[in-house]
Amino acid sequence: MTKKTLWTVLMMVMAAMLLAGCNRTEMAKQSAGSLATGATIKDSAGREITIPAKMERVIVLNSSTFNMITAVGAADTVIGVNDSTQQLEPAAASKAVFGTFRQPNVEKIIEAKPDAVIGDSNMNPAQIKQLEGAGIKVFFFDFYLPSILPDQILTLGKLFKKEVQAQKYVDFIITYRKLIEDRVKDIKPEDKVTVYFEGYNDYGTVARGAGGDEMVTRAGGLNIAGQENVKYPKVSAEWVLQKNPQVIVKTVSGNTKAMGEGHTDNTAVKAIYDNVISRPGWSRLTAVKNNKVVLLASDIGTTPEGSIIGMLYMVKAMYPDRFTDINPYEIYKQMKKEFYHIEANGIIVYP
Repeated sequence: MTKKTLWTVLMMVMAAMLLAGCNRTEMAKQSAGSLATGATIKDSAGREITIPAKMERVIVLNSSTFNMITAVGAADTVIGVNDSTQQLEPAAASKAVFGTFRQPNVEKIIEAKPDAVIGDSNMNPAQIKQLEGAGIKVFFFDFYLPSILPDQILTLGKLFKKEVQAQKYVDFIITYRKLIEDRVKDIKPEDKVTVYFEGYNDYGTVARGAGGDEMVTRAGGLNIAGQENVKYPKVSAEWVLQKNPQVIVKTVSGNTKAMGEGHTDNTAVKAIYDNVISRPGWSRLTAVKNNKVVLLASDIGTTPEGSIIGMLYMVKAMYPDRFTDINPYEIYKQMKKEFYHIEANGIIVYP
């Protein structure tokens, strides 16, 4: 065999091997694509739903969900939100609006032909049926309960193929959750600090099953309304006076424009605080007398960020001696920079 013939044979063998390698690569891609197309997730309502082939045009009807979509790096897939999400989430300010939190504009959503709609389990069943009837996938995510938050974040990461970033966020949360749990686990039941947790509305509190209740208990506190018969009870001034909590935590709505990212003038939040502590008879409360009334911005209330930052502020109010080395705002700044790619700048707690 001549050198020329040998070289020709070698070239033919190498070409055949290269072609075979390309075919194997293409087969692997097709196989992975098939697996991805048939993949399913289980949403917060326990429904097992097939992931759409594309997740490039999504409408989000829940601010906490949009917050987490931003944190895992998928905000560019969102083409629209509801009105409150646009107002509360800086990254949603330029997004199209598809109705309100209570009343999404279903007709407008269908016209937009999104790949999926993401809301929470409070969505109207009739609206869900209408959307699904138009061939639009509907997913529920609830991010207000710390106990299910890690699983929900990982599920969201799978839905958007952002598993790595989702796992990073979960690891961040678990690090500080464990820190809190380790430092309060030896507190005896009789020594636990009593807490009154109030939502946006005056005397609207939380009981077992609500996110606020779970935040209080995970922080080592005793929720004075924890045993009430409904999840979100309405109480009276007399009831609070009788319970005489040692710490009061109130979340302040972003609609007040008093707290949260971008709000740096404390004039409005001071007025809210002064109004709270000057309620009739409240000067007699232990929490008021000991300056243990804490206002939390909605950003760090019963939200993904609140499951750590809000809880850290609460636990420092309850057990300051156990957390002297912890600065919640520094941790908040780290979270904002690492997961939301912004420099934190706003009043998230008062005073």
